[in-house]
Amino acid sequence: MRRIFSPGITLLLISAFSLPNFAQIAGPIQRRPFSGDTLGKNAVMCLIAKNMEVHGHRGIDGYPNNTVASFKAAYDAGADTAELDLMITGDDQIVTAHDPIPNIKAERCSLHGKSLEKTALRNMSSTEVAQIRCGERHFSEARTEPIPLLRDVFDAFKDSKVAGKPTRLNIEIKYFKDQVQYFPPEDQYLDLIIKEIRQSGWSQDRFFVQSFNHETLKNLKAKAPDIEVVPLIWDARGALDAATNLGSRLVTTGWPQLTPEVVFGLHQKGIRVVAWTPNTVEELKWVIASGANGVITDRADLFMKIRDELCE
Repeated sequence: MRRIFSPGITLLLISAFSLPNFAQIAGPIQRRPFSGDTLGKNAVMCLIAKNMEVHGHRGIDGYPNNTVASFKAAYDAGADTAELDLMITGDDQIVTAHDPIPNIKAERCSLHGKSLEKTALRNMSSTEVAQIRCGERHFSEARTEPIPLLRDVFDAFKDSKVAGKPTRLNIEIKYFKDQVQYFPPEDQYLDLIIKEIRQSGWSQDRFFVQSFNHETLKNLKAKAPDIEVVPLIWDARGALDAATNLGSRLVTTGWPQLTPEVVFGLHQKGIRVVAWTPNTVEELKWVIASGANGVITDRADLFMKIRDELCE
């Protein structure tokens, strides 16, 4: 039998079609002629969705990005993994933030009620950064949250569980040659990250490290072979090459070019795929229908709603 779905789904399908011969036990069964509705498309979609990982992208929509409150809300909505980004302060403390200069793109942050404007986290001490407050859409919102240290995130969720299983982290690191002013030298930066991970006490199966910079991931892997590294890419059609070149059994890829054919090709090579960042009903259903192993989304709550409706 050719594997169409991920290993877990394949096993469930094999089990479903390997049941005892009930005709011998309870007499002949009156079967309807087979049609496309015999199994039901929602049943297949339900089966796939139930086996998918759900990563809360910087937490969940409705909360400030990359904050403990946002990660907690994502877990509470049913996400089993929180995706986060790493930046670094002037005194080499690792914090969870998407941008080296907050209040430019993803984060909406202020210091003592004033916009940070062009001030980079790398030009601030961790004591100063601890006083920053970020909103969801604007820094002056009624509800704001601090930028946490990575160790604070590890500590906050060390014992947390979703559906009886320990929560996980998808840790994205950034290090780009045209932005070296925002980071220490790469070798030192990776040592700091590895040290933080080692001191967290988290088991290796509870996190992985992803990045668009695959060379940085190779360098991380050389320093810490036990840490899982995952190539992050935009075009799913390059997923197989990216995973193969890095020796990874998982790839995180943009969703628009993700098709059942692409996913099937990856599964044939023993590579799992998690798609980012579908956030609408149509986009999430597209990813489910592709047979992907997981999704990184701002709307973990919406994914769960779709899954529940598919499985009614």
